[in-house]
Amino acid sequence: MKEDKNMFFHGQPPIPTSSVLRGYIHKQPLCTCGVAGLIKNIFLSSFTCCFLFISLCHADAISPQVCYLGNCVAVEVVSKEDEMERGLMYRTRLDQNKGMLFVFTKDDKYSFWMQNMRFNLDILWISLDGHIVFIGKNIPACSKGPCTVYTPDKEARYVLEINSGYTTSHHWKVGDKLDLKGI
Repeated sequence: MKEDKNMFFHGQPPIPTSSVLRGYIHKQPLCTCGVAGLIKNIFLSSFTCCFLFISLCHADAISPQVCYLGNCVAVEVVSKEDEMERGLMYRTRLDQNKGMLFVFTKDDKYSFWMQNMRFNLDILWISLDGHIVFIGKNIPACSKGPCTVYTPDKEARYVLEINSGYTTSHHWKVGDKLDLKGI
């Protein structure tokens, strides 16, 4: 039996797959050299599709940031209960222009304390639409209890912990609309 240009191996039709997996570019087969060629084509096509998918996802991915007036803080986003309970406890420092953003499922007056912290923080309570509704500035670390509990006077959806002094030095204040990027 002679080999047909539309067959990958002798006597059997090609496996029904997409044109990419069948090895066609502009309706020309990449290889019609038997089972080994078919496997090679499938591997190369699969690799190419995975590479493109990962590249596209990476291109669209934005590292989580909270920004205002061109000043951005890269944030570690936490939303699971155990992550929220631990927060920044026991860490020795927080890098410059870094923070932790707590994401809640509903608006409320979320209380925070500084138990087992090793450095001071500014804590911002932020509404669903990104407005700062309350700021606790230069909140001291607390190594021994009882530790002070900090509660805002308005409901918030997010809470941002950043290095002490950041809100003052970057002129962030209650009412400012923050840009929550990649969140």
